Amino acid sequence: MLSKKTASDSTSGDKDEKTVGIKYAVGGFTLGYQWSEEDNGRATGTTQYDNDAYGITFSINDDLSIGYNHYESVAKGGSANLVADSIQLAYTMGGASIRIAEAQADNMKYQNTAAYDRDATTVSVSLAF
Repeated sequence: MLSKKTASDSTSGDKDEKTVGIKYAVGGFTLGYQWSEEDNGRATGTTQYDNDAYGITFSINDDLSIGYNHYESVAKGGSANLVADSIQLAYTMGGASIRIAEAQADNMKYQNTAAYDRDATTVSVSLAF
């Protein structure tokens, strides 16, 4: 989707994005980290987003694994930080998989009222023939 700048937009320069990530696996553990920054080219309001995310998974055995993810985004010029956490469990046996994830996000839209907090539980079952 293309966005159109209007004469009323207050800009200070070009948009700029940077992302760096790393993943490391040892034994049954996999660790990952990602940092990103977005300068949206605005002179006022929210001018930049700084994001950090990390995750860890552990394969208990060939069929069962558990994971945890954390994400935090700081809006420069905003009133609150967006924070999200998730824990997942997956079990596979032959062609059948059962997965469950519990997730929580706080301060969505960078607003620090309860109306912008969300919780979710997702259950997935798949069968391969």
